[in-house]
Amino acid sequence: MINENANTPKNETHTWLEPGAWRKPCIVHVTMVANSRQALFGKLTHNGSEAVIEKTPIGWAVINQQRRLLELCPEIKILADKVMPDHHHMVLQVQRTMTRSIRQVVRGYMQGCKGEARKLGFVENLYDAPPFYRVLTHKGQLHAMIEYVKANAERAWQRRQNPDLFRMHRKTEVCGLQFTSIGNHFLLDWPERQLVEMSREASDEQIEERLRSVLAAAHNGAVTYTAAISKGERKIARMVRERGFPLVVLLNDGFPKEGAPHERFYKPGGVYFEACSKGKLLLQEPEGSAFVNQVVMKATEETLRRKAEAKHYSYHPIPVTSQRYRFVALNEIGRLLVER
Repeated sequence: MINENANTPKNETHTWLEPGAWRKPCIVHVTMVANSRQALFGKLTHNGSEAVIEKTPIGWAVINQQRRLLELCPEIKILADKVMPDHHHMVLQVQRTMTRSIRQVVRGYMQGCKGEARKLGFVENLYDAPPFYRVLTHKGQLHAMIEYVKANAERAWQRRQNPDLFRMHRKTEVCGLQFTSIGNHFLLDWPERQLVEMSREASDEQIEERLRSVLAAAHNGAVTYTAAISKGERKIARMVRERGFPLVVLLNDGFPKEGAPHERFYKPGGVYFEACSKGKLLLQEPEGSAFVNQVVMKATEETLRRKAEAKHYSYHPIPVTSQRYRFVALNEIGRLLVER
């Protein structure tokens, strides 16, 4: 998943706890995927007002096993759950220290689901991979976890209704540079464009002043481009998105690598999903070749030199693979896209 902090050091929400900590109070989002992504648990439909999952017998067995889990482990509370056609989620809260670890509990739960599937005549392995864990690590994450699980069916329905907006494109070419992208590519043809680039040292007053000018331009039809790196850039990107104006976000390492196992199932997450479904968002990650493009390298070096001289530092070139170089280069790439 991608969020408005995608270009800043991320809290690893799938962080592995120390072995003993898996028995202690914690909150974990567990995702279990069906063998070969088969629709073993249900069928996605819509009743006219909301997306629903018509569960198969195996899908109902999965839910029944949740009740069994709570009977066997009274230390655990299920905060949210959702059965999807080819996977299912649970947000589990360990309320007090257990004799078994949460991983052992989930393993036992999955074994129970497999046993029930065999009783229903499904002889293959129900799951072909271990569960994926996301551990709550920071304030505000619990609400996002629960809302993500609750809205899973609706997001799946929106992807089905708007497949082009959620299809990952490799080798999208703009200004002679290549990108991996997802979202509304017509935004690239929009004639009015503006770049949001702000120093990390910008004051709150400077951010507010820039925000007002950006929103005014967006109201008058400009598409906003940003790398959303600094605090000011992230705030402005968020406000542009919340006001429903079109947004192009340049990412650093935001998409799965080509050929990765989860590539075909990738989707933008969190607040970006809704904007994408409405055609108001385009996410673009420059390919490696873009960062060593001669025009980009020259502009990036000039910016880095200017920043160093402004602080009375001696300028020394930095590796093109460094995060600082890439972040400055993202803004220079954004400038090329806006000024083309």
